[in-house]
Amino acid sequence: MKKETSLGHDIVIITLITLVAGLLLGLVHTVTAGPIAAQEEKTRIETQKAVFPDAASFEAVDGIEANADIIKALEDAGFTKTEVKAVDTALDDKGEKLGYVITSLNKEGYGGEIKIMTGVRAEDGNLTVNSIAFLTLSETAGMGMKADLPEFKEQFVDLAPGDEWIVFTKNGKSASNEIDAISGSTVTTKAVTKAVNAALAAARCLEGGAS
Repeated sequence: MKKETSLGHDIVIITLITLVAGLLLGLVHTVTAGPIAAQEEKTRIETQKAVFPDAASFEAVDGIEANADIIKALEDAGFTKTEVKAVDTALDDKGEKLGYVITSLNKEGYGGEIKIMTGVRAEDGNLTVNSIAFLTLSETAGMGMKADLPEFKEQFVDLAPGDEWIVFTKNGKSASNEIDAISGSTVTTKAVTKAVNAALAAARCLEGGAS
């Protein structure tokens, strides 16, 4: 009888500890969720301005992740494990469209997912990459992480591939749609290139097939 009482007592204690721990975790989540969300929104806005500084405001485009035209365009181009997560229309101070800020990701980075925000100008039916910024990059230090260095990212500034996709080369770029690969980091270069091409694919679909 004594053992049964002791066992019941232990069960009650463990149950109480579990309940208290759960309540504390819930409280911590409630307290931190707001500041985390606010910081994420602040980072998003700052990054939008970084890749499209000429824009006065940005307007979200709904239903992008389920957009059948964009999904098909990625499949047709062979951009596997690549997704477009969000699109915001970049507007000038009069509310006129300047282009897009597009969030895309590729899951084939050496360190996993690479998430990029790309500014794409849309002028007279032509699309030009404004610049890019990384939202997620966990590549190898000293190798794939070189993707976040200016000498690599600046290759995308004002890049206008026309009807082509952006490609990388190891022999020195010689065409308007080429960039130089990161030395020793082909996997990272390929993942970044696919993510930026995904942004172009989305912009082309939104522009009705414009190059």
